[in-house]
Amino acid sequence: MITLTFRPLSGESVILVRGTYFRICADGTLRGPDNAVTASYIDGLWQLGRRQHRMLECREAIYLRVTTSDGQRESIGPYEGVKVSGGAIFSNDTYLGAHTRGESYLPEAVIWREIALLSGPIPAADQCE
Repeated sequence: MITLTFRPLSGESVILVRGTYFRICADGTLRGPDNAVTASYIDGLWQLGRRQHRMLECREAIYLRVTTSDGQRESIGPYEGVKVSGGAIFSNDTYLGAHTRGESYLPEAVIWREIALLSGPIPAADQCE
């Protein structure tokens, strides 16, 4: 089971969301195992319900299955944890990749089209629709 922590913009409480896996899709949605939209990335912030969050993070061992812009899949990790903020994904302040252009000048070709966050070695998981 994976626990994602959403960090709010202001002094509000953090929100925890749990699931067996999550996917960040090319359309800016974060989806859980049932393919339902958990959150959306809009204008540099994660929208969860009516609240906006500056980042989401996972503080446990996590694997990533990324799909590149040309459709290639790679499995990377495990990482001790990840942070997703400003369109980029980090582990212990090390840049891993990006799910959107964000504030960067990344060419479209280096942006990951889909990122699955997994708690163990790579199982089969649904693709984003």
